[in-house]
Amino acid sequence: MTIRKISLAVFLVLCVLSVVQVVYYYPLLPERVASHFGPSGQPDAWSTKQSFITLYLIVMGFLTLVFLGMGFCMSKIPVSLINMPNKDYWLSPGRRQETFDFMSHYFLWFASATLMLMLDMFYQTFQVNLGKANSLSHPVASLAFYIGFAILWSIGLVIRFGNKAKSKKTDTLN
Repeated sequence: MTIRKISLAVFLVLCVLSVVQVVYYYPLLPERVASHFGPSGQPDAWSTKQSFITLYLIVMGFLTLVFLGMGFCMSKIPVSLINMPNKDYWLSPGRRQETFDFMSHYFLWFASATLMLMLDMFYQTFQVNLGKANSLSHPVASLAFYIGFAILWSIGLVIRFGNKAKSKKTDTLN
């Protein structure tokens, strides 16, 4: 299995897990649920479970569509609107498709990390609403992990595109 297929598979599994999470927790939730939490992780706003789950599905659906859409639409964006190191080199006609292929699967890793963050935050919220916790158990750790991933992900982009290097196609031809 190629890295592209793995990144897509991980993303799709996380999408399915978000639906499974809703299907599992919805019948267990009380009619009134904590829907917003302050900086300390304590609930500070409530809503009906229907509106909470609707928001959950909208957020997860929106994220899924945006990230999948980015991968499919990336090659259609005018080069003038793309900002990246060594743009002329990486988006030259001989490297353009390879660059977009890389970017589409690389963005799926970021999308997967984002979905993981959302799954975890909603899991913590479900635990509070089921009376298994008084506050979110680890929101700071969840956010720190996500920010750390985003930093490493960004560094990976800079490393990949910061230097002009031979493309895989060029390497196989020589």
